[in-house]
Amino acid sequence: MWGTEVHIRGWLTGLIVFLLAPCLLFASLWFHSKFEDVNSIDRSLAGLNLIQALGPLMQEKALTGTVKQPTELLVRQLADFDVSAREQSLVADLSGFMNEQGIPDALRKARSLASSIAQHSRLSSSSSFETSEFPHLINDTLLSVVIETSVMVNNGEMLAGKDAINTWDKMLVPVQAGQFKVAADTASRATKENFMDLQGPKADSLRDKAAAYRSANLAYQSAGSKLLSSTIKGTTGADIANGELNKVQPDFVRAIFNLWQETVDYLHADLQHQRAETMFAVALAGLVGGLVIIAAFAIAVALSRALADRTQQEFENLGFHDPLTGLPNRRALLKTLRGLSDRETPNRIGLVILDLRHFKKINDLFGDQSGDSILRDVAEQLVQFAEAEDFLCRTGGTEFMLLRPDLTDSASFEDTPARIIRELGRERQIEGQKLVLESNAGLLISNAGDPITDQLLVDAELALRSAKQKAPRKVERFTSEMRVAFEENGEIAKQLLRAMNNGEIVPWFQPQVDVHTGEIIGAEALVRWLDHQTVRFPGYFLPAAEEAGYMDRIEAIVRQKTLELASEFTGKTRRTVHFGLNISADLLSNASAVGALHRHVLDAGLNPSMISLEILEAVMIDEDKAKPIKENIAHLSDLGFFIELDDFGTGHSSISSLRDLKIDRVKIDRSFVSGVDTNKDLQKFTSALINLAKSLDISVLAEGVETPGERDWLARNGCDVIQGFLVSKAVPEVELAAMILKKNFTVQSNPFFNEKSATA
Repeated sequence: MWGTEVHIRGWLTGLIVFLLAPCLLFASLWFHSKFEDVNSIDRSLAGLNLIQALGPLMQEKALTGTVKQPTELLVRQLADFDVSAREQSLVADLSGFMNEQGIPDALRKARSLASSIAQHSRLSSSSSFETSEFPHLINDTLLSVVIETSVMVNNGEMLAGKDAINTWDKMLVPVQAGQFKVAADTASRATKENFMDLQGPKADSLRDKAAAYRSANLAYQSAGSKLLSSTIKGTTGADIANGELNKVQPDFVRAIFNLWQETVDYLHADLQHQRAETMFAVALAGLVGGLVIIAAFAIAVALSRALADRTQQEFENLGFHDPLTGLPNRRALLKTLRGLSDRETPNRIGLVILDLRHFKKINDLFGDQSGDSILRDVAEQLVQFAEAEDFLCRTGGTEFMLLRPDLTDSASFEDTPARIIRELGRERQIEGQKLVLESNAGLLISNAGDPITDQLLVDAELALRSAKQKAPRKVERFTSEMRVAFEENGEIAKQLLRAMNNGEIVPWFQPQVDVHTGEIIGAEALVRWLDHQTVRFPGYFLPAAEEAGYMDRIEAIVRQKTLELASEFTGKTRRTVHFGLNISADLLSNASAVGALHRHVLDAGLNPSMISLEILEAVMIDEDKAKPIKENIAHLSDLGFFIELDDFGTGHSSISSLRDLKIDRVKIDRSFVSGVDTNKDLQKFTSALINLAKSLDISVLAEGVETPGERDWLARNGCDVIQGFLVSKAVPEVELAAMILKKNFTVQSNPFFNEKSATA
């Protein structure tokens, strides 16, 4: 081995002394990279200028319905933007916008054109961290608000011109108004979050324009509420109150485009600043480049020994790399980390651990070969975020880790995970289909002087685990509380396993009452842990159960005991009592699990109509992912199950989903019930939700009812069933049976007007 090391040292000494080509090549590549950065920024500036030229045209179209400004210069600029065939599509998109007669459709085409220009110019890639969300704000968020305002005005004018207004007409305005509110409120939140910490010279002006937008938004929503109210109550076009909406809409559109233009100007100034900084770096590097090369030559011989040792080490570490991505593996990471522990004066180190979400679904959909290709692409993207001394590795599966051994700028390093997640989340094409990767990251920054041990990797994993529990694209920094929580959850999981084996995990049932008769017609099963004399609620033990993989078993226990209770009630009540089970998206996406549930119900001697399956509205946000879920829901409905849509009004399901899924009942979320008897604005939205369901022959249940006033208002406005503390909290099955006996067989004829009977 010693002879091999001498041979390597001699070869490297000769190579470094007599050949400066590698140094010169490196310098050339560096300069080339910097000039490429400048070219990329110039490309983004050109695209931003084209988008800015679209602004006046879009504003004129939104306000007048026509565009009279000349566009010949813009057409030439689009044609010059790219020498490929792409400009033909951009010019065609501009022509489609100009020739479209309908204002909303024309604005949608303009939005599509702006997005195409931004994507082609890589505007998001050139934006700094401070302005990283500005391209989306310019090309989508603000333009979506303009489009929705135009649609609302068109809807109001269309209804005002009708002789008679039918049920579908009444649904049109509430549904579209909800879409407008989502778009407008999203823009308000985005401007607050992204403009709050801006430091640029135009930051105050940008915040002023955002404040003006929010003020105009309030005025427009106030006018929109009048249109909404008149639509709900009206029967003819003469009843439609759309005059004030038409009056304030132009001012709102101008406020939006004033904010849009100010945002474009700020982003333009930011790109110019980045370009100037890059050019300065290039000039400075050119000035000192000669001195660097001379210095490199002078110390080449001295470095040859260290380089030889490093090369020898690389030969020894051939087994420390991941064959798929070429990155070091976890074994190499451990070796590197232990090497850092030998330093006399330990510096601060930083760790970023990243994991891709739901990657198995990608392999199932596209095949393992495409999945491997994506992992290699991810590895290449991560290299862009690593500095010269960083250690980047694939620690296994879909998990990657970035180690910065000498951390000097912790603030900049803290931004790294979010930047990585944002870059990996950009849309990519796989076999002609669009794909967006979701990921989470954990961050760890050690204190100066802290010992460097393998425990740091464990702590980074805990930070990643915390991020995964919150939501996709979340980043969490390690805190000592995470380790405490992990240890506590581990202990809870041990106790929970014993509790399941000892029959201490049981369902309690929250009654659901007919608001007009006071009879109990249903009960929702909610899991409880009877820990000796203590009742433990889901928030205490479900996080630990999920980590330990106990959720399927807990759901099976609740399901089994609920079906047993339902079987006992069969034929013994005057009215059928539905027993509600909360069904997870995992079960709904699995056709075999659906079949097993049906067999389980039949084996218990039950008619499926006695079982109410509560489905969260949020599972239908993504149309592609929701397709198999919708098919299984339709199958469950055909089998006779009572289908209930939970948290109605808080998700994004469409009218077609309500119709196609054969929903039997919707549960209005507590946020639309709390204080509804006194809040006039809330009443408009809650009544719109009730009327929407009723128009489709769907029953309505309001959850979280806590006061007689809320109950009375709901009863007067079409609600069928209520659930909440006014009726009862969740109770054991024995207490539920007693309540059913009391409520269903001694109830007054009309307890809605009998305070004592209704609240007993």
